[in-house]
Amino acid sequence: MPTEASKTREWLERFARAGEDRETLDRLVGIVDAQILEAIPELSTDATLVAELHGSTRAHWRGFLSMVARENFEVQLAPEAFDLARTIARRGFDLPVLLTIYRVGQRSVWTYITEVLTTQVPESDLRSEVLLRFWTRLSEWLDTAIESMILAFNTEREQWQRGSMARRVETVQAILAKRPLDLDASSVALSYPLNQLHAAFILWVADDAPDADVQRLLETAATTIGTAIGGRRPLSIGSGARTLWCWVATRKPAHGLSPQAVAGLGEHVHVAVGTSSPGVDGFRQSHREARAAHTVATRRSPQPPVTYYVDTELACLAAGLMGEDGMKVLVSRELGGLAASDNTTNRLRDTVRLYLAQSSNADSTAALLNVHPNTVRYRIRQAEELLGHPVDERRVYVELALNVVDAFGTVDEWSRQTA
Repeated sequence: MPTEASKTREWLERFARAGEDRETLDRLVGIVDAQILEAIPELSTDATLVAELHGSTRAHWRGFLSMVARENFEVQLAPEAFDLARTIARRGFDLPVLLTIYRVGQRSVWTYITEVLTTQVPESDLRSEVLLRFWTRLSEWLDTAIESMILAFNTEREQWQRGSMARRVETVQAILAKRPLDLDASSVALSYPLNQLHAAFILWVADDAPDADVQRLLETAATTIGTAIGGRRPLSIGSGARTLWCWVATRKPAHGLSPQAVAGLGEHVHVAVGTSSPGVDGFRQSHREARAAHTVATRRSPQPPVTYYVDTELACLAAGLMGEDGMKVLVSRELGGLAASDNTTNRLRDTVRLYLAQSSNADSTAALLNVHPNTVRYRIRQAEELLGHPVDERRVYVELALNVVDAFGTVDEWSRQTA
């Protein structure tokens, strides 16, 4: 007379053979994966992930069925299961996504098995024995699988991050060094659009913050600032144990940080922010500005939570922190059409420079130029049309730009001399 154990084994063997049927297997995979995709809808938009999910579920079920009726149960995981874990890591999903897949999958498979036993095994004793065998072995299979998948996920994530980070650092260094590059390929390597406006900022954490908190503080602050100034996820490159270089791409000029955003940084985090500038040149320029503002901020005591380059530009230029590029940007921005190198514009520029030096006195300026005061006034009006505003507006910046051109020539002349 067959024992309960032998009847259990025989039923499991029949179940395993039936489960190998293509139609039965496809039905189970469809049921399980539909519930997984419902629980994690972001996976359903990625055709590769969906295909690998189907492959993983099918491989797990086949592997489990091949072992479930054996006396010596052994978990043997197929390559397709590891493929899914690695792809999830490469897509940038966090570990809980992988764990949710297995948690939902386990629940779905158990529901399926329970329903099958309810309809196919009327004997309650046999049904209980089969359920116990299923539960014990399914739990062992999934426990082993989850441990293996976590290891595969973490290994892939570490390798991917090292490779991805290395590519990002190399690409950023090439941009900052003005090496030739392919714009589209570089944007792909960085996962960051280089053809937009860029606002660079530098984050650093004070020395009195615990080492264990530094990375979390930097990453949280980077995301907070990126959103606050009108962008999305920032591009970030570590530049030291407590410092992060960041860029945010925007379609419109970046916003300043609100008091709420500044307060959200916390007492240990500081940021230096460059101005918005377009394209690859703007990527470099805004970063130079952020670095200059960072230098100014770190020389102050106490260090301010936020330092904008626009507020420290004159100090940065006076200290030589921005070099020639900073002066060129100042001249182009402040003078606009008044920075041209033709003779007429040169004359207008000299008149404005002397006019401002003479405290906006047309008579004394005319005496220096040996012209009529009305000529000075006429030239000032012409210059204001090129500037787009009265010469007394932004006077300090305009006067500095005029003196830079007087000393070094126009930006075009300067570029030819240094080429």
